[in-house]
Amino acid sequence: MKKETFTEKLIKRTYGISDPLDEYKRREADRIGNQVFIFLFYLMIFGNLIPLVLAYKYPQLVALVYPPLILVIALIVAGYLTYQMQKTGITAIDPDMLSEKESKQLHYPGLKAGLLYGLMSFFSSPLLHILLGESQDYLQSLLAFKNIFSSILQSFFFGVIIQIIISRRIAKTKKNQDED
Repeated sequence: MKKETFTEKLIKRTYGISDPLDEYKRREADRIGNQVFIFLFYLMIFGNLIPLVLAYKYPQLVALVYPPLILVIALIVAGYLTYQMQKTGITAIDPDMLSEKESKQLHYPGLKAGLLYGLMSFFSSPLLHILLGESQDYLQSLLAFKNIFSSILQSFFFGVIIQIIISRRIAKTKKNQDED
């Protein structure tokens, strides 16, 4: 068995592919990625001309409208990627095709994702409070009940959602295998 290259690992991580990256999945990931790249390339070229022209006359409006607009476009592109990945089936999890390492990673993925997300939230929220001017002391903001409670709630709900998504993907794959 050949070892995965760094590029293959990035493709699998970006597109949420858990099985080995076979010819079909690689081709579909490349096709979807190329479509998104072409759209974003022209958006960056021509989409930046409009704010550039408007920035001289309406700088405040451009500063307030342009970043949220880019965020909305990025979310639409992410939705398109998710739809295409579901449609082509490249994100389906086949437990029989997984290596031993990948199989171990599927044990309680929601718990692992929730813990990681909760820790990141716990340590980054006080930094955000300092940047927004709501707090001056990192340690005091870190140990505040509000921060601890919100981090626990965020990690719990994020973990449950991830667990449900992955469990549904595995069940769907098993159902499709049984039908074939």
